[in-house]
Amino acid sequence: EGQRGNSIGGVGMGNGATTTATTTGHPHANDALLQGNSTRAILRRITEMFSSPADHVPYLKSDQFAKDLHRLNKKVRAVLEDEPRCVFLQSPAYVFGDIHGNLEDLHFFSDNIWNLGMSLTAGNFVFLGDYVDRGMSCLECVAYLFAMKLSLPHKVFLLRGNHETRDVNGWEEHYGARSFIYQCQERFGQTVGFQLWNEINETFDRMPLAAVIDQDIFCVHGGIPRPISDPNADGGRIRDILNVSKVAGINPPYEHEEDEYQQVASDCIWSDPASEEQERTSVDEETGYGDSLRGGGAICFGHKAVSDFL
Repeated sequence: EGQRGNSIGGVGMGNGATTTATTTGHPHANDALLQGNSTRAILRRITEMFSSPADHVPYLKSDQFAKDLHRLNKKVRAVLEDEPRCVFLQSPAYVFGDIHGNLEDLHFFSDNIWNLGMSLTAGNFVFLGDYVDRGMSCLECVAYLFAMKLSLPHKVFLLRGNHETRDVNGWEEHYGARSFIYQCQERFGQTVGFQLWNEINETFDRMPLAAVIDQDIFCVHGGIPRPISDPNADGGRIRDILNVSKVAGINPPYEHEEDEYQQVASDCIWSDPASEEQERTSVDEETGYGDSLRGGGAICFGHKAVSDFL
């Protein structure tokens, strides 16, 4: 579906690589979550792997890496459960688009933006989703980003994209060797690989859907959700996002997910800005929304939807 990730503020829409709104985050990691040598050892192994992956091929194919991912997932899941579905930040903040299993992109950002390390770089780091599929290093990218989230929970923010859903990252027939589920099972075998794939998706289920920087810039992977409550009430559309379940499968949804909030979550990760052609032919003049070219119930949003949202 092409590069995704949108930031709307003032208003500004951006796709792909990096946007700087540049947020002073909390300087300390969550000490309670980092206690114990085992967690520190996991973080050390993963950061060393990220620094020189070619030197850590045996580790990346080992049972130890699988165990590290299992433990890391449990820790990160607890951090994400404490976050609202829309996080509120202050500038400076760095905002990053799709990673898609591309370790080279993460290395480029590391070399050019946080070359002293994230902890020593002023500002917060906001990633807009789509961490897996298409690239060949999905597990390495997830491991590194989860390690950074655990190390710096008040500085690193991982939003959810449409590839952080089982229907998409489990679509091996479409993505083949570039699908996340294939890479998990090819690396660790059918049983352990499937278990890890599911555990990581359970962590994805807890990711926030959006971020707001300086009460002015709205960041989301897809776009503006359709309103399900009075848009003029306190909190407006942001309140709808905040009310999405803390644990949301989205595609497919869990039984506890209400249809209207599943729609809000789906719009956040799937919707697209309308093209000029769509504005003329398919966007409803009253609502500002229309059917997306993606099909499958996805929507696009036009100028009126953006104006109403702001």
